Amino acid sequence: MFPTVFAGLAMVAGAPALKNPPAKPATVEGEWTVESALVGGMPDGVIQQNPINKVVITSDKWIVVRGGKPAYETNLTLDPKQDPPHLDLAAPIQGADVTKAIYKLDGDTLIICYVQGGDRPAKIESPTDSNIRMVTLKRLKK
Repeated sequence: MFPTVFAGLAMVAGAPALKNPPAKPATVEGEWTVESALVGGMPDGVIQQNPINKVVITSDKWIVVRGGKPAYETNLTLDPKQDPPHLDLAAPIQGADVTKAIYKLDGDTLIICYVQGGDRPAKIESPTDSNIRMVTLKRLKK
């Protein structure tokens, strides 16, 4: 009996320690502030003239807050499995049924690229003389 007990104890003592549970995947959900906005590589005059206080992103909503009040809300669909990840806004912007965007999430920085009323961009960039809008958001700390 004792050899069996000792063998069992030796196996338990030599077993690897439990690892920490996997980290929760990064999410775009939360409250964000606009750090910069470009169109064709130049500052976006529309956002400069009509500043956004914050953007609230939930699992299925995109809410723009201006002057401390929700100014714009639309349905949101995320597809993080695409490369680059896709973000679609259901409300029409300049005649499009859906605004098709791509995004990059890096810690507390979220960069979104889209063309109003156009096709989904292929890269996270806003080249000179293009219609690609690139908005950089910073996560608001609670």
